Amino acid sequence: MLSYALIPLLIVAADWKDTPIDQRHPEAVELFHCDFEEDSDLNYDLWPDQWTRRTGPGYPRYVDIEITDQEPGEGKRALVMKLDGGSATAYSPPIAIRDIFSYVLEARIKTKGLKYDKAYISLTFFDSNQQPVETYYSEKFRETGDWLKIRIGPIAPENSGLELAVIGLHIGPENEVDEDLTGEVLFDDIWFARLPKMTLETADGGFCYYNDQPIEVNCKVSGILERDPTIIFELVDVGRQNLARHESRLDAKVVARKAEKISELFGKKAHQDKDWDVGYAGDINWTPPITENGYYEVRATMMGSSGLMHRRVMTMAVVSRDVSPEGGEFGWTLPDGEKPLDFQRMFDLLVTGGVSWVKFPVWYADNDLERANNIARFAERLHKHHINMVAVIDKPPADIRNLFGEQETMLVANVFSEPLLWRPYIEPILTRLSLTVHYWQLGADNDVSFVGYRNLDEKLRQIRQEIRISGQDIILGIPWRWMAAPPSEAKPPFDFLAFSVLPASGEIDGLLPMTKDELGTYLDKSMGQTTRFATVFPLPRSKYSTEERARDLVEKMVAAKIHRVDAAFMTMPFDREYGLMNEDGSPSELLLPWRTTARLISGREYLGQIQLPGGSPNHVFSRNGRTVMLVWNSREVTETLYLGDDVKIIDLWGRESTPEQDGKKQIIPVGPIPQFLIGLNDGVAKMRLAFKFDPARLESDFGRTQRIEATVKNTFPTAVSGVARLISPDVWNVNPGILRFKLTRGGEIKSPYKILLRADASSGMQPVRIDFQISADKEYEFSVYRDIQVGSGMMQVESTTEYDEETGDLIIEATVHNLQEELISFDCLLYAAGRKQMRQRIMNFGLGRTTLVYRIPEGKDLMGTTILLRLREIGGTRVFNHRVEVKY
Repeated sequence: MLSYALIPLLIVAADWKDTPIDQRHPEAVELFHCDFEEDSDLNYDLWPDQWTRRTGPGYPRYVDIEITDQEPGEGKRALVMKLDGGSATAYSPPIAIRDIFSYVLEARIKTKGLKYDKAYISLTFFDSNQQPVETYYSEKFRETGDWLKIRIGPIAPENSGLELAVIGLHIGPENEVDEDLTGEVLFDDIWFARLPKMTLETADGGFCYYNDQPIEVNCKVSGILERDPTIIFELVDVGRQNLARHESRLDAKVVARKAEKISELFGKKAHQDKDWDVGYAGDINWTPPITENGYYEVRATMMGSSGLMHRRVMTMAVVSRDVSPEGGEFGWTLPDGEKPLDFQRMFDLLVTGGVSWVKFPVWYADNDLERANNIARFAERLHKHHINMVAVIDKPPADIRNLFGEQETMLVANVFSEPLLWRPYIEPILTRLSLTVHYWQLGADNDVSFVGYRNLDEKLRQIRQEIRISGQDIILGIPWRWMAAPPSEAKPPFDFLAFSVLPASGEIDGLLPMTKDELGTYLDKSMGQTTRFATVFPLPRSKYSTEERARDLVEKMVAAKIHRVDAAFMTMPFDREYGLMNEDGSPSELLLPWRTTARLISGREYLGQIQLPGGSPNHVFSRNGRTVMLVWNSREVTETLYLGDDVKIIDLWGRESTPEQDGKKQIIPVGPIPQFLIGLNDGVAKMRLAFKFDPARLESDFGRTQRIEATVKNTFPTAVSGVARLISPDVWNVNPGILRFKLTRGGEIKSPYKILLRADASSGMQPVRIDFQISADKEYEFSVYRDIQVGSGMMQVESTTEYDEETGDLIIEATVHNLQEELISFDCLLYAAGRKQMRQRIMNFGLGRTTLVYRIPEGKDLMGTTILLRLREIGGTRVFNHRVEVKY
């Protein structure tokens, strides 16, 4: 009996899905169709002719599979599988195919009463040696309701020399845990067709380029029925803006081939349509006019006489030819080794992508000399480019796995339980790699089997002792769960912990990535205990926009940096949902935000936040006098201030621009998407950060002189002299108005200010500005922005004004926030020029907010003025002033 139990599970995504599921593809040529009607069962045995069922362990024969006339999806009959435990699969007869085409498979499916099992279809391609090469799967379904149409493709086979295809109809339990004893699934209208095959790739097969490298795109087409269709190329940026378009006709050639004999698969003759191999083929090149760094899509659309024939999209990244700083904190975990690329292309990508750390599985078969050499060369090249490699010793190779129990979930704690078993196989790897690879991790990131392990310290000491026989300078680490308390021993028998949120099962459906705040909290709790490696997960692609995902990723990377992670890893870089790259090795929208952030903050010291005039949050990093700022704002604002003489704006996708100038000041547009500012003057930035008031607070004591002290520190590499002018609200009297100073390198001065608040001065947080004129290596003029709290800070007032055209009243609405639980009572007095004082009273006001509304008759003449609202404590001394700006 024919069986396909050894079909490999190769899942490849296709990107052309324009045709609605309820329609056949207009360019499709049908190759096979089975609707389980009478002509598919000529011997009347209720089994489709030439079909085969899978048998063997887990596929019992007592599970009924037969043609039924009950509830057909199309026509009068369907194929039903009735469950009784176990799985079931039916395979179609082999179908003749050629790799010059792409293919689409459709079917109708209906499930009834399933609790654990899921139903799906598959498509497998075989080569001339009858070996399965590529397998594709549909989505899996437990509950379909009524009949549901499902589709695989269109898919373009990746391999050449393919001759046959087989369709599979499947029902089986999820994760092989529980299985249904009752329930059934019906299949109908199995339709398999060929389409033109269209591939789109760069001439050299790359995806990530430096901005001085030429890029040429090649579109290959085969299996078309028209000789000269139109190929339309488009260049699109990350914002979906169309940057360029090129249109050309394809000059195709005939590639038809008639088979001299009918192919067979395991003794079964292949089904052949009369036009199964007829078609034209050709190719066309285009050089996209890319002029700046960024993430791009190149789209190729093939149009024929009947309209759209095919479409392909490829992605690429263009970056600056710069060198990532040594000592960077950001890296990738490569759980599948070099896949989906080869060693050379993976190395090129890591270097171009600015990766500083790489986790790589190194346990290869004892007799696999080629892989041993490849890994050793790979490690040496990474070392020369200052990329730290973490050698991951994970699951044993297949040829020795039975020595360790032959279990499906091969946990590292069990693998390393007996040195006599693992040492002979690990020792040659350690001997060869330990000269260039110093970091070694026992187990993949999701294998936290050492957590809760009995006598863990003793076991790890034993492992460490055995390992160090072959590698003296090994730095040993183990995966660990964030929520688990680290081992408390003062000198633990490991050098680092690799913290992760990955489920042990490896299933990431429903994974909730940690927020930046959670990541920071966990890093703070573990600080000082050991060297800490962390995993960083972006938000899922299917649920969030590109801008949301990019902002979230950058926030997490910055949080890891601020909270002093030793290394932060993208655990699944080649994953369309959670990664930086697509499964085929092409970049996704997040590669450049990751690279830009890693390049600009790696190895730099975090200095803090500079208060900007528009209040935009920011983070400042510096290394060797080179200072950068990451800045953003929840709303669109413009920050205007002097930052340096050669400031550039770099967005998350690496695009560089020069800000407009207002004199010597830069005009920086800021919004929700973070951006970097480079070229900041290091001395100016640090002087802004170092300036402080002590205390940064004044009492709500109007009419009395108060004193605060200002600290000015010289952060320039030379001695400086200069003046500082304090620009305060016009209702403050400040003495002295100008502070003059001379400071040696690293010196500082503390100078007092005497401040008298006039009776109408506002309470709450009040902005002030300190204008500096500095003479250092050159003359500098810049401002420092600070807030001084007037009053206790336990009361806040917000106000709005509105002019009522009908009544002529000016309406003032003031919301009072009490930030303390203490009950308090106020007289609320409103003073408008030329008007009688208006009074309201708030009694026994506790934690929370309340609203005051004042109506001033004939208030039009008050437009453009300032009105004072004074809250005076009843039976106390506290006074809170709020200035209401009446805007036109």
